[in-house]
Amino acid sequence: MKIYFAFSIRGEGSDFGLILEIYNFLKNKGNEISTEFNIISSSKEKYLSDFDIFKRDIDALEKSDILLADVNNPSLGVGYEIAHAINKKIKVIAFAKENVNLSAMINGNPDITLIRYKDIFDLKEKLSKYF
Repeated sequence: MKIYFAFSIRGEGSDFGLILEIYNFLKNKGNEISTEFNIISSSKEKYLSDFDIFKRDIDALEKSDILLADVNNPSLGVGYEIAHAINKKIKVIAFAKENVNLSAMINGNPDITLIRYKDIFDLKEKLSKYF
């Protein structure tokens, strides 16, 4: 399965340990991560314009089977990617810790499969149902 893995990069920032753990979990199950460039950064990344990043990310999203989003931290980019995926009929799964206060636009959206989790072990177990 080709997965677009979205998480906050410029916003409050994500727990990179969690992101890396989930990335490895997904890869070990044989999935292709279309946003690998955000996890395993290359030196040329810093030379891309905002437009180039936008185009690269939208192209990757539209070629993916599913969008998996870490919504633990507020991110305009992740919110945009979720809305774009829904508009393009790409399945969206989002995850957040049980104690995170989510926007009603995420929490109440019937087009988003929302996973609430206690810890990394709980999250992996719940993600195993989908991947």
